[in-house]
Amino acid sequence: MLKNHLRTLGISVSILLIWNGVCDMIYGFSSQLNGNEYTSLAIWDVMRTAGGRPHWMIMMAQTAGWLYPFYALSYYPWWVGMKRAGFWLGTLPCLMLAYALFMIGGIQHAGWAFLTVLAQAKAAVGSTDPTFYATAERFLVEHFVMGDLTALIAMYGGSILHAVGILSGKTLFPRWFIAFSPLAVLFYTFFIGSFLPAPLAGIVITPFGTWYMLFPLIASTIFLLKRADIN
Repeated sequence: MLKNHLRTLGISVSILLIWNGVCDMIYGFSSQLNGNEYTSLAIWDVMRTAGGRPHWMIMMAQTAGWLYPFYALSYYPWWVGMKRAGFWLGTLPCLMLAYALFMIGGIQHAGWAFLTVLAQAKAAVGSTDPTFYATAERFLVEHFVMGDLTALIAMYGGSILHAVGILSGKTLFPRWFIAFSPLAVLFYTFFIGSFLPAPLAGIVITPFGTWYMLFPLIASTIFLLKRADIN
C-alpha cells in the first residue's frame, strides 16, 4: 500500500514540477548570459524585468505558486526513508524543507511578478521621475526579501541538516545517497552551469529550483520502491 502511495505521489508531483520549470524560465531565462554572468549582478536586470516578457506571460508565471503545497509533498518519500533517524536528523530537515516550499510558492513564484511591475509600467508609459522609480524599486525589493527571509533560512538550513541526516547513517538511505540530496543537486546545478556558455547556462541554472525538487524526488522514490522492506 505504501509503495502504491509513493509511486502515485512521485509520478504526479514530478509531472506538476514540469510547469514550475516553465515558469522559472519565464521569470529568469536569458539567452545572452553565460554561466559566470548568471552568478553575477547581471542576472538582476533579467529578474527585475523578467527579460522584457509581456505582462500576460509574467502573470502566467505566477501560477506555479499555486502548486507549491503539492510540491511540498516531494519530501514525504524522504521522510519515509529518514524518520528512523529521529526528530532532529530525520523529521526536522524534511519539515524545514517543506515549510520552505510553502513560503517560496507564495513569496517567490507569486512575488517575482511584483518585482517586475515598475519595469513593466516604465515600458508602457515611461518614467519621468528617476528618483521615485529607484526608491519604489528599492522598497519592493526590501519587502520581497523580508517576506522571503524565513523561506531562505529554512531552505538552506534544512538542506544542510538533511545532508547531515543522510551522512549519519541512521536512515534507510546509504551515506552515498547524499549525491541525490537537494543540497547536492543545488551544487551540481550551479557548478555545471557556471562553465556553460549562453544560452545553455540559462537552461541549466534558471530552473535550479525545479531541479532542486524534481531530481531528489525521483531518486528517493525509486530507491524506496526497490526496497523489499517498504510495504
